[in-house]
Amino acid sequence: MKIGIVGYGKMGKDIFSLFFDKLPDAKFVVIDLFGAEENTEAVLKTLGKSLKRKKLTEEQYEFKKDSFLFTDDTSALAGCDAVIEAVFENMDAKKELFAKAAKAVSDDCLLLTNTSSLDIASVFSDIPHIERCFGLHFFYPVKLTGFVELNILPETAQDNVEKAAQLVIKSGKKPVVFKDEYHIYLNQILACMVSHAIYLREIFDATVAEINKAVEELFAIAGPFDVLDSVGLGLMAGSPDNFRIERNKGLLSYGCKKMNGWIAEGCPTKTLTFLDYMSEQESTTNANCSKAALYMAALILNETVNAAYEYSGNKTVFLEAVQDTLGLSEPLSACLEKYGTEDIFAALDELHRITGFGSYVHMDKSEWDSILR
Repeated sequence: MKIGIVGYGKMGKDIFSLFFDKLPDAKFVVIDLFGAEENTEAVLKTLGKSLKRKKLTEEQYEFKKDSFLFTDDTSALAGCDAVIEAVFENMDAKKELFAKAAKAVSDDCLLLTNTSSLDIASVFSDIPHIERCFGLHFFYPVKLTGFVELNILPETAQDNVEKAAQLVIKSGKKPVVFKDEYHIYLNQILACMVSHAIYLREIFDATVAEINKAVEELFAIAGPFDVLDSVGLGLMAGSPDNFRIERNKGLLSYGCKKMNGWIAEGCPTKTLTFLDYMSEQESTTNANCSKAALYMAALILNETVNAAYEYSGNKTVFLEAVQDTLGLSEPLSACLEKYGTEDIFAALDELHRITGFGSYVHMDKSEWDSILR
């Protein structure tokens, strides 16, 4: 198999590294506009270390060192079975790259975008043989996350979905398929969680640090504001119009407005700057945040149930993907058991009464039980 990767920034590098490690017989072409020679040397150096440490045999080493090409020439993608685009989030840049890639490859080569926010149909609007085009969305850091989204279009051929799913499985990940308004869904529920945390900060009159502390029992490693810190306000505060599920627009618009307000006040937009900035701006309030974990669990469980009810794929895989993406410390069913349906529904009813946000409207208990129990 021959795989093309377009872009060798943070995501492109991680995607290449994953497949390079997990697919021993594959060959690679990496379109790298700025550091082809330097990055070639870096990969060869890593291979040399693996040979020296006996992680590779001499035969494996000889194959691997000749199995990849870094170049700035998109015509080198000829012969690829799949091309994965991982450049920055700019529609014109992605469309231009796919136009060039489509000219270089055969009509049955998979063309896959790793976009985390752009409209996927628009990315491929000018590409012939649209049945081989769709989203293949990895999460960062790639090697530490267990799921990959396949965001398919109405025209996407099922056999092409299966080819991409097998590629994901061979890489050690689980594919989860989304379509229509559920494109890039796992990013949407993550954004809802962050926007909800921002709202909890307001209603409890607490600091970012206090809310993070109050909800930490829900999360294995990183709470909502840790996620915001690692992603950065620059990306997280993007337009809520990038997400198309109607019920979440009110909550996402609220979060977007608050985050852009912080930017206007001087909060840096880069990664790993938000928490430091807020710790300098906020003073401890000693607010009573005892119900914050319940309120956070209520939002997460409610959005998951609403989405799972409409999800046509494997619901078990879907629930596992939500838990993995949000970094929850236990399965969603255990979370429901811990806080109880009655208290969760009371929290949601109160939140909806105050805000009117559709994210807080819940289904009947019978539907919750059928999905989470």
